Parts: sequence; C-alpha cells; structure tokens
Amino acid sequence: MRLKLTVAYDGSEFVGWQRQNLPGANNRSVQGELEKSLRHILGQPVSVQGAGRTDSGVHALGQVASCAVDTGMPVERLAYALNNSLPGDVRIIAVEAVDEDFHARFAKSAKEYRYYMVLGRQAGAFDQRYAWFCPYRLDAAVMQRAAQVFIGEHNFRSFCGKSAVVTTYVRTLYHSEFGLCLPEDAPEHLRTLAGDGVLYQYRVQGSGFVYRMVRLLVGALTAVGRGRLDEAALCRALEHPVEQPPAPAAPARGLYLHHIEYDSAPQTC
Repeated sequence: MRLKLTVAYDGSEFVGWQRQNLPGANNRSVQGELEKSLRHILGQPVSVQGAGRTDSGVHALGQVASCAVDTGMPVERLAYALNNSLPGDVRIIAVEAVDEDFHARFAKSAKEYRYYMVLGRQAGAFDQRYAWFCPYRLDAAVMQRAAQVFIGEHNFRSFCGKSAVVTTYVRTLYHSEFGLCLPEDAPEHLRTLAGDGVLYQYRVQGSGFVYRMVRLLVGALTAVGRGRLDEAALCRALEHPVEQPPAPAAPARGLYLHHIEYDSAPQTC
C-alpha cells in the first residue's frame, strides 16, 4: 500500500527534513523520525520521500511525504499510532492511501512558503523560535511593491545558496506578496502577535525553489525596506544572475513550508 502523509513540525531542533549521516553531529531529521516510528509500528523498514527538503530551523504546516508499506492497518489507526510514537515536535495531520504511482516530490504542481516577521516590538523570552523579530525600521509598502518583481519565470541563481546542486536555477513564481498578517492567516502560535498588529508575512508560491531561495528573497526585500537596495537592483539580479546574493539570507526560524498543491488529488486505493 502506498501512503501520502501530511506532516507538520517545529524545525527548531532538527538538522532539516532530510536524513543525514554526519559523525559527531546532531543528526536528528524529520525524515528519520518518521521512518523510525513507521519501523517501530509496522515492524519493517520504510523509506519516506518528502515533497521538499527544509533546512535546519525551518518549520512546516503542510509538508507532504509518501512511502510504500506492507500492512492491512486502516490509515486512521496508522495516523493515531504515528502521533503516539512520534516526538511532540512532529505531528501527522493526515494519512491517505493513494495510487501506486504517487510520489510526494515529483507529483506536486506548486509549493507555498510563508515567512513571518515581527516589526516594531522587542522579542519576548519565548517568542524567538517561530518568527524573525526584525530589529530594523522597514518600509512595508516599498517591500510589497518590490515583491512583485519576483513573479514569473526567472533564473534565481542570485538567490540561491552556494552549496545547491541543481541542473537549472530557473523557477516560476505564481505569487509573491509582503504585508501585514491578519490573525486568521497566522499560525495558531503567532495569532497574538498578529492581533497586536506587529506580525508581517511574505507569502510566495511557485513551481519549485532552489536552496535557501525564500530566505534570500526575504533578505533582499528587507534590504529594500531599509533603503539599502531598490527594485532596480532586484531586477538586475534576476536579469544578470551571479553567485553572490544581493543581501544576506533571513534567519531560518521565520520560514514555514505552508502547503503543497498537486495537479489532481491522489486517488484513494
């Protein structure tokens, strides 16, 4: 049976989504925790493939993964068993039985990230894991106008981490918007900040993203909001791609993989 898992996680204590084998380092990954729990519940090794590889410190509200298992256990019971077995910073939102050819990574049609920033307030003692308490005075209106520059098909080499291994840097963005985040649009743990009118979000949706791309886009928009870059500089970075990003990447803690869309819903077996 092939399964589609929808997963949420707090990325603060993970090296990222992908399983890693680094000697003498913290190797805790979301993929590894899922595979360990599935092996414990089903008594068999299970390889889990994710729709995207989030970095260390990046969170997810709607990551999607797929795997093949040999079991007659109802999916509802498996979801319950997984949430009982997994650590508290990983939650299964849904488990679905799908067609054998479904693959979480290759079947997707669009992916949406959201980046949360807090402006105009000092960070509280317990607030800094889930948003960037930005210390700068920013012009949000200028940042919103500049965000539109990224929409469309572009070579995003100038907005990619140096260790990326890809065949092309060309990606298509369908939506790129910066502005005040309303309470109803905020994750539950950030709604108080949204209600106080200090939470902003960058929402970006596209066909795919290269390594650290969203954080570098946010970093560039922040530089625009500070008056250190302008829209023309962003246009030049897209038209004449170079290895050096125009601004440093924003911190990982404000970034969330929000949800993933597919051309058609996976067929239930």
